[in-house]
Amino acid sequence: MSNQANGNAGSRRVMIFIDGSNLYHVLKQNTDKQNLDYKKFSEKLCGDRELIRTYYYNIRQESPDNPKLAESQDRFLNALYETDYLEVKLGIWKQRGQTMVEKGVDVMIASDLIAHAYEDHYDTAILVSGDADFYPALQVVKDTGKQVEVAAFDSNLSSEAARFSDVIIKFDKHYFDGLWMSASQKNQNVRTAAIRKSVTDEAASPNGEDKGATRRQNGAKKPFAERYADRRNAYNARKTTSNGSSGGANGHAAAKPSSRVRRTESRRSLSSVLNSGQQAPNRTERRGLAAGSSSRSRVTPPDIRNNPAEAMPTPRNGRGANGRTQQRQSWISRMLRSRQ
Repeated sequence: MSNQANGNAGSRRVMIFIDGSNLYHVLKQNTDKQNLDYKKFSEKLCGDRELIRTYYYNIRQESPDNPKLAESQDRFLNALYETDYLEVKLGIWKQRGQTMVEKGVDVMIASDLIAHAYEDHYDTAILVSGDADFYPALQVVKDTGKQVEVAAFDSNLSSEAARFSDVIIKFDKHYFDGLWMSASQKNQNVRTAAIRKSVTDEAASPNGEDKGATRRQNGAKKPFAERYADRRNAYNARKTTSNGSSGGANGHAAAKPSSRVRRTESRRSLSSVLNSGQQAPNRTERRGLAAGSSSRSRVTPPDIRNNPAEAMPTPRNGRGANGRTQQRQSWISRMLRSRQ
């Protein structure tokens, strides 16, 4: 473990994770200043390595007792939004008695440290916080093969953060020389953020917020209800014309349309085809119906021809129509008996 302000030059890609609330209070305690130029601060932490991105974490300052607190933070955040390659992430706060407690900030920092490490977005992570709560996340980052540097004052550097980091960047009062914004620069940043033109959603995405209204204004495709009404009116007009309510071209009423059923050769009746002695086109000749057909007639068994009563099927219970029990005989036995 070493104290190296510029870090390890061998690890080229760097991401910086700043605990904003923590840094604000330690700067106030040790330097009595807060107007830090975060662009210059990030560049000094990175040294001669490649700065991928700086993440700044804080909470939304909203106090019913002090409405100006939110306005002051808005001016500060607007200036941060103008900083290149700096991302602002805000958590929430909870009121506990007279104290405002931040919620979600530590979890966001730990989650981003681990997520970007697994996505291989950096080689070295610089955590600007000496809080001991981050030591499990620092260990996970190191287990992925990445390097971890912790930047903090001695007054707020926990033993856990110092033990689990690869490099410690120790702050002192002179570390921030040349990193403060002047009053004119601060005011300029605030004015630049304030005069930025506000663009509405409709202007930013033309025809994206209310596409239906834009179509109607431009005379484009009508809504479904209007299109349905137009088709219905057109259908009623054609129906009235076809029923003879309006005259034709030569002054006579329009004739009533005939049936929609087409009379084709396949729809002609079979009797008309047989009577005319012709076969309907594409129709297969039915056996036993056409005149002069060569198909044989069905042969009636002699026993059924001589004694039709025996052709009646015998019930399953063996009783005939006259109530007497009869034995079921096969058709072959009856045929042999009739030939004797």
